[in-house]
Formats: sequence, C-alpha cells, structure tokens
Amino acid sequence: MGDFSAQWLALREPVDHASRNVVVQQAMLSWLRQKHGSALAELQILDLGCGTGSNLRAIAPLLGQTQQWTLLDYAPQLLQAAKASLMAWADQVLSADQYRLSLLKSGQTIDVSFALADLNIDSAHWLAQGFDLVTASALFDLVSAHWIDAFCRQLRAPLYAVLSYDGQMDWNPAHPLDAQVVAAFENHQQQDKGFGLALGPAANSYLLQSLASHGFSTDTGKSPWLIEAIPGEFYRLLLEGIEQAVRQTGRCEPTALRVWYEARLNAQACAVGHDDLFAWPTDSANC
Repeated sequence: MGDFSAQWLALREPVDHASRNVVVQQAMLSWLRQKHGSALAELQILDLGCGTGSNLRAIAPLLGQTQQWTLLDYAPQLLQAAKASLMAWADQVLSADQYRLSLLKSGQTIDVSFALADLNIDSAHWLAQGFDLVTASALFDLVSAHWIDAFCRQLRAPLYAVLSYDGQMDWNPAHPLDAQVVAAFENHQQQDKGFGLALGPAANSYLLQSLASHGFSTDTGKSPWLIEAIPGEFYRLLLEGIEQAVRQTGRCEPTALRVWYEARLNAQACAVGHDDLFAWPTDSANC
C-alpha cells in the first residue's frame, strides 16, 4: 500500500472509484453549484499528488462542459503516466505538449496542466492561485500534523479529499494474527513518508479539527474498499504491500507473518476502511 507505481495505481483505480462516498460527493457538487451555477462550467481544479490522474477521471464526468485541471506530483514518471493514461481515456486529444493536454471526453473539453511539485515546499504557492476546488486522493494519511496545520492555514478554496486510510482492515474468515498485523501496519503508516511523522489512520479526524479551526465547515463519510475478487492481482499486490510493511516494523515474527500471508491469500473477502471529506470556507468570500 506504500507502493506508488503506475501498475499499483492502475489496479486500485476502479476500486477507488467504486468506494467513494456518494453523500460526501454530492455535498461537494451541491456546494459548487450554489457557488458557480448549476452548469459547473469553466471550473479550475487543483489535484495534489495526482499519481496517474485517477482523481480527474473520477470527478471530471460530474462537472461542466469545460474544465481546467492542474495536476501536481513529485514523481516525473507518474506525471508522464498521468498524461499517457488521460490520452488513452479521452475520446479525442485536441492538443498535447510536454506540460499541457487538451482532450475531449463525452462532450466535455478538459484542459490539463502538469507540474512537478514538492508539497513540502510548494503547496503555499499552488494554493494561492485561486482554484475553485482542491482535490486529493489517498494523500492526507501520509502527512504529519504540522503539514496539515500549515496546509489549512494556506487553503482558501473548498477541499475534496478522498480515501484516507482509517485503520480498519477485516477479513472473512478471521485469522488469529489479524489484529497483530493490523496494529503493526498502523505503526508503519505512522512513520515518516516524506512529510514528517505521518498521522496514518488519525489523519481524517485531525484534518477535520484543523479545517474547523481555520474557518471551514466539513462533511465526512466512510469509503471502504470492499474486496471480493479474491484471488486477483489488485488483492495480491495489496496483501504483498501489507506484509512488506509489517515485516519492516519487526513487530511480527517472520514465520508467523508468512503463515498469515498464505492464509490471507485464500480469504473469501476483505474490507479496508477509508474516509472521504469535503470542506468549504464558512465565509464563502474566502474562496
């Protein structure tokens, strides 16, 4: 789950899209309609840690006929993968160069800019650009409390943040080592992922508090992965990622962990908990 390869991101995309909380999503759309009109035309959206562009592909069909997206990531190979994935997803590519893409999808014209960014030092610059919406997927559980506080001080636009891990993992049938493995995985999630000590499963609750203290109203809801396609390539990579993370903590005896892994390969179903969040400025003049 700490692997941000294009292969892993491609495998998780349909699961991510199916898992989004529809109530939180509707709250986001309703607020945007009240602010910008029912057509939701010409919105400018900033996507943080874009990966291969999954967030755009999930949200763009819900918005208006013309959209402008700015996709940020720290990994140039992921920006390249995002561009390639979006070109393959489009019905027609209207224009393309190294940093920009204009595409047609289901009658919508979507202009995309790609930018290499280190969110430790660049977030203030990008958040000051006057976007209509800031989005992120599977980002906030990787960052520290200090980073979130700084982010919320800088934020002026509404925020739609989805798929933050909430610490819940359940398998059917249960296994005696499940609780120990989940606790060790949580310890790994709270290690430094490049933004200071990560909040891991505590991220959504901390983000809610920090947003409220900086003048935002919030709506949140659960968005669990419900995995029944076992065996399957997505589930196999998920399980490998969990085992590798737990092994790195040294909190589970290696042989016992391998026995657990082999048993989990034959599970009937697995659920991994996440949180979605929408936040909007209480004073709409701020956005």
